[in-house]
Amino acid sequence: MMVSRHHNGSNGLSSGIGSSQRFGLHSPGRAHLAIALTAMLLAGSLCACGSTSGDGASPSASASSPAASQSPSSTASASSPSASSSSPSASASSSASAAVSSACTTKELTAKLTQGAGGGAGSSYPYLVLTNSGSRTCTLRGYPGVSLRHGDTQIGAAAERDRTVDASTITLQPGQSAHSALRIVNAGNFDSSACTPTDADTMLIYPPDQKESISIDATGITGCANSDTQILYVQVFQQGEE
Repeated sequence: MMVSRHHNGSNGLSSGIGSSQRFGLHSPGRAHLAIALTAMLLAGSLCACGSTSGDGASPSASASSPAASQSPSSTASASSPSASSSSPSASASSSASAAVSSACTTKELTAKLTQGAGGGAGSSYPYLVLTNSGSRTCTLRGYPGVSLRHGDTQIGAAAERDRTVDASTITLQPGQSAHSALRIVNAGNFDSSACTPTDADTMLIYPPDQKESISIDATGITGCANSDTQILYVQVFQQGEE
């Protein structure tokens, strides 16, 4: 059996409207909603575009972050005790220098000639005696300087050192004495042309290590003015007057 179906215009229109309503294409309310959403989207787009301008830039984070607090620097004390640089110096009072520092000065001494060992074989052997006339204890060591003089003029050569006795340090308390043995050759033993005999009036004496002299009477002693003829000899000082 053949069945024929016929659709009239009203039924087709009804069917078309129903389809449109299901998809919301022609509903006035939905149309308004779509318009409103479109407007909101456009507004959002405009705001997004505006945020890229300099006016819309958010404040940047502060670059001036608080600086780290400077801790007080602990300066090293300039007055820290340093090792002493003044180490004890070597003692300057060695035996030699001590002897010099305590040496009897010319002003502390008096001088005289004694008979000593007497004379013989053309020579005399008096002793030159130095006495500590000062107020302190002092020392003598070595040879005196001895020469004969006439007025202000030295007669011949000064005394030559006789090295037959070794030097030692002589300690003199106030009032004590030391002696040096002299040898004075008789000027008459020489030819007058070789000696040129000259009478002395004083003997000039330099104590050891001193630059000031002592003068004593030398009357009766004859020297040789010719310095090539040696007539005076002297030994180191020894303890006592004899």
